[in-house]
Amino acid sequence: MSTISSQLLVTSSALTQDFYKTFLHKAATDQQQVLIGRVSVFAVALVAILLALDSNSSILGLVANAWAGFGAAFGPVVLMSLYWKRMNHWGALAGITAGALTVLFWAYSPYQIDGKQLNDFLYAMIPGVFVSALLTWLVSLATSAPTADVSLLFQQVSDRVENN
Repeated sequence: MSTISSQLLVTSSALTQDFYKTFLHKAATDQQQVLIGRVSVFAVALVAILLALDSNSSILGLVANAWAGFGAAFGPVVLMSLYWKRMNHWGALAGITAGALTVLFWAYSPYQIDGKQLNDFLYAMIPGVFVSALLTWLVSLATSAPTADVSLLFQQVSDRVENN
């Protein structure tokens, strides 16, 4: 029980602080944040229950899809943020969203290739990583460059890493 409660707490905190307060409502009060946190715990728990009720799914399949989702959503964004100074927050948001949605589509799509479900034909993480990296790159180029402060910090960290 401690694992699920900590996972729900982390998810709630990430959705409230990292998404809601950062992108949707910067001046959110404590009461609003608590409400969003509670709603997100309920929503995530409901999704978990619905996934658990699917008789065709196995724990291994769910874990594989979860890792595909995390890897496709965050892998390209983390790597590009470390090695490409032009990446910005809009590119990161687009990459995370596109990677996760691609994995969901690929894993649960009714479409088939050569009579196989898409996920049986090709592991969902592969197209997810590709789409995430592509959209991170395109959206970062299509939107404004990072601020001078961010660029300076990126260069300082890069210089420090190269000198060690």
